Amino acid sequence: MGAKPKVIILSGFLGSGKTTVLVRMIERLREREGADFRIAIVENEIGSASVDSSIIQEAGYSVTEMLSGCVCCTLIGQLVPALQKLEEELDPHLVILEATGVATPDSMAANLAKYGGYGVRIVTLVDASRWQRIKLALQILLTAQVEPADIVCVNKVDLVEADAVSEVDADVHAINPDVPIVHVNASEPVDAALLDEILGE
Repeated sequence: MGAKPKVIILSGFLGSGKTTVLVRMIERLREREGADFRIAIVENEIGSASVDSSIIQEAGYSVTEMLSGCVCCTLIGQLVPALQKLEEELDPHLVILEATGVATPDSMAANLAKYGGYGVRIVTLVDASRWQRIKLALQILLTAQVEPADIVCVNKVDLVEADAVSEVDADVHAINPDVPIVHVNASEPVDAALLDEILGE
């Protein structure tokens, strides 16, 4: 078994486009690193079935499901053992944890670092097309996802006007002043520079 894998926590509300961005990230990583670059995906969903996992599986990737609870609370004790098991069985270079839309990523990152010794990077997606509604209705949870982020991806920028995107950027920086912000949309691939920004390389 090699060095510990880097862990990315992919955070964001339901419908923010996490799965689409995830698949595009994997496609770009495969192109850049080659087929020997091993990526493990851990998906946390609430409920007995996951729609997102079918999207990932259709793209040709395997998913380790963590169901019936929120990873930031009821499953927090299982996170480190789950990743350690992945290490033993797959020896991945990168682990991407796609968190449920109601997760608070800072608690996940803290536990993975403290009890597992993992280097963790929090990538939070926000939906530019629904920003105003989410900002008003879910301000506390939104702050909990944006505040600890190492990078914020403003998604669906192709669906709104430029001034609306600028407003999202300003609101994000009001919560997390120094966080890098990148703009993404489903119609464009994740290019190399954007991938490096997301991975912190």
